[in-house]
Amino acid sequence: MSKALYLNVPAHGHVNPSLPVVTSLIARGEEIVYVNNAEFREAVTETGARFIPYPSGDGLKHLIANASGGHLAQNALALFQIGEPLIDFVQQVIDDERPDYLIYDSLACWGPMSAQMRELPTIATISTFAISRNAMPPIGLAAMAHMLAGLVRVFPAYWQTARRIRQQHPIQPTALPDVLMNLGDLNIVFTSQEFQPNSTRFDDSFRFVGPSIGKRANQADFPFKLLTREQLVIYISLGTINNQNITFYQQCFEALGDYPAQVILSIGRQTKLESLGSTPTNFIVRDFVPQLDVLQHAHVFVTHGGLNSAHEGLLAGVPLVVIPQQIEQSIVAQQIASKGAGIAVGVQPPFGQVTSSQIRQAVERVLGPEGASFRQQAQRLGDSLRQAGGSARAVDEILAFVGRAK
Repeated sequence: MSKALYLNVPAHGHVNPSLPVVTSLIARGEEIVYVNNAEFREAVTETGARFIPYPSGDGLKHLIANASGGHLAQNALALFQIGEPLIDFVQQVIDDERPDYLIYDSLACWGPMSAQMRELPTIATISTFAISRNAMPPIGLAAMAHMLAGLVRVFPAYWQTARRIRQQHPIQPTALPDVLMNLGDLNIVFTSQEFQPNSTRFDDSFRFVGPSIGKRANQADFPFKLLTREQLVIYISLGTINNQNITFYQQCFEALGDYPAQVILSIGRQTKLESLGSTPTNFIVRDFVPQLDVLQHAHVFVTHGGLNSAHEGLLAGVPLVVIPQQIEQSIVAQQIASKGAGIAVGVQPPFGQVTSSQIRQAVERVLGPEGASFRQQAQRLGDSLRQAGGSARAVDEILAFVGRAK
């Protein structure tokens, strides 16, 4: 039996894929100590892992909750600055726990920096598409220019933080372009090789294991009786983080209020229904929707393009209309379109700014004469995700790596 320290970030899209992996690692004899914000204690301890909270998770929580608008460089700087004081904290945890190896989410830049000082084998779990110096995704000239300008703008502040880290620790600070994609000796990527852009350019340290999806409790009293086989169902959701977008929801009302379909709109816990105005009669609007169950009824999924949401749509064989809210979601959108599994709308900055007519046209196209092709390609990608192995393969890869590292 070996012992691992797992460092994650306080975001459901990053925590949820890790939980089945942790559960299976423990079932196979590993000891896992898991670090995250206190709000995730219950979910983590249910896996059998021992939980340690970050000393102060407010900065991380605020950053994750406000990581929108495509401000990639600013988010990277904020994450790096939050990570600076966590290096000492993680060092103390490592000294106390004496793990055999370190697992960290690819956003947890304090993970690889801490591992340098103790020469621990490292495993990165990647809940987005993977990025490496040899395999940059196609993001378009406008998005690339936007990203580079942002990196130049924040570099002086990054350099000051990096200099302090070098002065206080015998390590090489994470480079600014790598802060949002911290790789390890082994990299577990929660998508399939077929769906990953430029997948043949990654070296053998990358393992594309497909989605890691655990059981979910049905947390909503949803009127499934309103969803009939004879009626088209359109499902709309911007995910769990950047979903406070009243303008977009009102555009959906305008675009689809007279469309001959049952439209299900998930607005999130922070958006008040009364703020949206009059709800069209063909809309079901909820602050929470049991997504996996609803997707079994949907004919099209209008989504922000978070990778977990895209995976869930594809696993259900549902074509997507992807309206990205930030740059990494734009990559998902373009990949969906290039694979013929749906349509991408608004893939260049400023993200999230679309018109009601664009929404209507995209939905009509997916549900029109091309619909059978879109659905076939969505099902094909869903099959590739299932066949990649999921959490079981992730655990096999981790244990094989740990065995080699001993």
